[in-house]
Amino acid sequence: MRRRRRNHPGWPQPRAGRLDTTCALPSNITGRIFQLQLTGQWEELPATRQHHDPRAAATHHVLTMARAITVQRPLTEHHAVQAHLNAVLGRPCDLPDVPVRLLWAHAQLTTDPQDLEAVLAYQRQYYEAEAHDRLVQRRRQRAQELHDALSTTPALVLAHWFSDHPETLDGDTIDRLEQLVLAVTAYAPETVWVHTAHLLQTFVQQLDRDARHHLIHSMAQVFTRYDRPDLAEQLHTTYRDTAPVNGSEQDRR
Repeated sequence: MRRRRRNHPGWPQPRAGRLDTTCALPSNITGRIFQLQLTGQWEELPATRQHHDPRAAATHHVLTMARAITVQRPLTEHHAVQAHLNAVLGRPCDLPDVPVRLLWAHAQLTTDPQDLEAVLAYQRQYYEAEAHDRLVQRRRQRAQELHDALSTTPALVLAHWFSDHPETLDGDTIDRLEQLVLAVTAYAPETVWVHTAHLLQTFVQQLDRDARHHLIHSMAQVFTRYDRPDLAEQLHTTYRDTAPVNGSEQDRR
């Protein structure tokens, strides 16, 4: 609220004056500064005790307000910062705890070309580093997804890969695939048992009836030796239920 000016016989005559100063103001990057040319006008308010240097009080008030704004903004936005400053400083306001009123102030901001170029270079590096980090993150995610897929359905993943990248097919493709399978099984040991099961199935399919019976009997003994007679019995039962019948003769137990 504006305080009403009242003349009092014993009070000194209020003074008025202009602001005119040049100084540096900080930006949001340490060491990179705005150059401020400040003009304005102030006046004293009637009081029993006047400020010794009302011009300095008004200047200090304006610079404090301006510094709080510029320290949050980059040099590349100096035109927008200048407009913001003048929007704030263009209104009259009474200084807190000082009988001085700022009637208006006007700020003109400039930047050193070398400082501005340094800030632009810093921004480019910052954005490039962010883009690189995002690219690395995407590559890691895709690598993890590929690894997970290879652990479950490697044939499908490889077929999809080679359909999208036919140029990768050459004489060394088989060797690379074998190395890839070894790498996958090294990081996903559970897939080793899947491969083992396929090998056992292929091996058993090539055996005759007597050889299969001998294999089942040998495996049942292994189960029993490792304190799992229940699995040994289950193996015998499963074999009896699935063993093919040759004429009237069944596989021996």
